[in-house]
Amino acid sequence: MGALARYLFPLAKPRIVLLLVFVAAAGAWKAAGGQPEPATMLAVIVAVAISAAGSNLINQGLEADIDALMRRTRGRAVAARRVSAVAVIAAGLVLVATAVVALAVWTNPVAALLTLAAAVVYVLVYTVVLKRRSWNNIVIGGAAGAFPPLIGAAAVSGHIDAIGLYMFAFIFFWTPPHFWTLSLFLRTDYAAAKVPMLGAVASARDTGLQIKLYILLLAALAWLPLAAGYGGIAFGLAGTLLSAYWLRASWPLRNGASPDQTLAAYKFSLLYLALVFLVLAIEPMLPWYA
Repeated sequence: MGALARYLFPLAKPRIVLLLVFVAAAGAWKAAGGQPEPATMLAVIVAVAISAAGSNLINQGLEADIDALMRRTRGRAVAARRVSAVAVIAAGLVLVATAVVALAVWTNPVAALLTLAAAVVYVLVYTVVLKRRSWNNIVIGGAAGAFPPLIGAAAVSGHIDAIGLYMFAFIFFWTPPHFWTLSLFLRTDYAAAKVPMLGAVASARDTGLQIKLYILLLAALAWLPLAAGYGGIAFGLAGTLLSAYWLRASWPLRNGASPDQTLAAYKFSLLYLALVFLVLAIEPMLPWYA
């Protein structure tokens, strides 16, 4: 038990959890017009954190065999057999169940059901069904990472509304270029593990083209809130400028980018998402927002 407790934190992928918690909090903040109830915000932060951590634990338990084949992941505790996969999966299930119950009690059933849906998509749709079988794994299964802002918005409103669905869609379309950049950086690892990530099964040229097309789509999506009446010009401009910078950083990917260039583009994609959601959340507090 002591060994399990020691390994749970790194196995939960805390940096990924932190980003998911941030966008969930941004979703709650936006849905509440910048004035969320402190108890609701706390419930969203805690529940999304433990649910995301739990889902990551289950993922690590189920993927121990392929993690053992990849240089980047073979040192993980489950892959290295320092801790039982069954124990890690059990701990993950407990965390996900706790998060679902907590949101049902502290906020509303809609937010709780969305949290459960996120875990099901990540664990069953992505990890179990798609990841080892289709290069579309991250296009479809990556929807799991799009749930947090929708959960945050639903925790505030009690239902699924347009702004929540918009934030879901934005992350849904952000996920493929983000992970495909990583797949280019780790294409040898994915090929060794026979995981059909796009960067491992398609040429760098084709993968880079797909990445650019998705980034252009995100630049266009940045103007949808203004057109629909739940966002302002600041978000549209910020989204466009950030997308332009990401596009510039990703431009070498089609032409044999160096590992440093690929890694830089991948790291910026993380910063991109955080900055986009920060602007979306705080925009209503700007003096010219209407």
